[in-house]
Amino acid sequence: MVGNLVLHDISYQYTDSSEPLFKHFNASLSRGWTALLADNGLGKTTLAQLICGRRTPTQGEVQPSPRTLICAYCEQECVSEPEGLAEFRDDWSAESIALRDELGIGDDWGYRYDTLSGGERKRLQIACALYSRPDVLVLDEPTNHVDEHTRGIVAEAMRGFHGIGLLVSHDVELIDATCGQCLMLERRHADGANYVVLERYAGNYSKANTTRALMAEHAVQQLKDAKAKQRSLEHAKERRRQMMEAAARRKHAGHTIDRLDHDARNSHKWLDKQRDKASAASYRALGSRVNMAAAAVRTMEVGAKRYDGGILADIVPSVRRELAHVDSGIVCFGTAERVAQDSGRGMPVSALQVEGNRWSARMLPDTGQEAEGTIPGMLIPALSVGPCDHIGLEGRNGSGKSTLVRALLSSVACDLPTMTVEQVASPTEGRHLLAQLHALDADALSQVVAAYARLNADPDRLMAGEEPSPGQLQKLRLCLGLLHSPQLMVLDEPTNHLDLNSKHTLASFLHSYRGAVIVVSHERWFLDEVCGKQ
Repeated sequence: MVGNLVLHDISYQYTDSSEPLFKHFNASLSRGWTALLADNGLGKTTLAQLICGRRTPTQGEVQPSPRTLICAYCEQECVSEPEGLAEFRDDWSAESIALRDELGIGDDWGYRYDTLSGGERKRLQIACALYSRPDVLVLDEPTNHVDEHTRGIVAEAMRGFHGIGLLVSHDVELIDATCGQCLMLERRHADGANYVVLERYAGNYSKANTTRALMAEHAVQQLKDAKAKQRSLEHAKERRRQMMEAAARRKHAGHTIDRLDHDARNSHKWLDKQRDKASAASYRALGSRVNMAAAAVRTMEVGAKRYDGGILADIVPSVRRELAHVDSGIVCFGTAERVAQDSGRGMPVSALQVEGNRWSARMLPDTGQEAEGTIPGMLIPALSVGPCDHIGLEGRNGSGKSTLVRALLSSVACDLPTMTVEQVASPTEGRHLLAQLHALDADALSQVVAAYARLNADPDRLMAGEEPSPGQLQKLRLCLGLLHSPQLMVLDEPTNHLDLNSKHTLASFLHSYRGAVIVVSHERWFLDEVCGKQ
């Protein structure tokens, strides 16, 4: 098994782009797990695909070549069956059974992929990748769409892998639990331009982020010191210029010397000439030092400026006392039909626990959707959503959260301004949203672009018509939705694909949002920020 994978002077440019996505990247990956982090749209997935041979660099090389290795790539979405599924599901060797047990995979999962939840698909995808015994394994956002239980299973499987692993993720807990180094794509600013660099930090995310913050603080202080030095030299140069002008004025004001005293006149001329030479040389030296200081300031690297402020949205809450209501009973999975608990149709699979504005879907013991005498549905109390409520909904994959959201939405009046963001975007949604964006009038476009920028994204690339990444697409969906001043927002896993800075910006906005919001999320800190701690 290969011990190291080296990126040497890697550059990449899309064929339809006028500028490289990134240039001259160098890095080394050893056995164990390396995290790859970046703001949305900087090229994480593209770099990961270069590392495992799914793309070819425009310049540079990966050594040894991925083509000579067994490389497995688990992409973000699990819409299609993973590579090697047929071989894995039909293999009942001890090794294959152990892998099923490790990832908690049902024997029938490989035969009913279309009916699996997002978390179940992700576990099966990773199992197929591990089954191939790869030299290099890339996991691209493996904990998107998965619950806390599945996240723990994924982390345990990662710890059991002994090859070269690359984790593309914004899941801080997962990175801290599994990774020994971090590669970060970072925007830098120098000499009036922004560009992207690849930096390596030792340790997991918590350690790497501390180091990164200290280095950024040091770079900013160095820039401040360099600017102060430049200003000091410029002031000294200006003082020298003023002194030279004053000396010239005194000289021309005339010093009375007998015009017949040739020795005195010659001596005075010689002294004036020497003083002029010294002053001019001193002035030129100061000018040279000012130029050097200015050049140093221009070439100093600091983090590129982020857009300050939160997402602006002047939204007034609805005057209605209740925006959504569902009576108590069992909500059937899929159809969102509600049946009475005493209908005699059996016991539900899960139950909703309500504590204030925090709702938690719990699987009931010793039941399953295929068990005899059970209804594939969730037992709920009577539920109501008021005009200013912030509801946080969490629970295991397959417990019925999405079904409950559909039941709530079906009770919402059709004339209530409502914004809904689903978990998974359709393959054509990116093009559809870009068409919507370019059809906006100037005022609306300005609002969307400003909100998009505050979510840590590049509006210029968006306006140029580039196909948005999953993270950029999520931001665009949110920003376009805000145009309609929704009084109810229903967001199903809104942090999926978002970078860390964007998650915090979105959490801050939702916290201050005056209308009603229902948020489904597996990230407890996010629910705490939006809805308040339990």
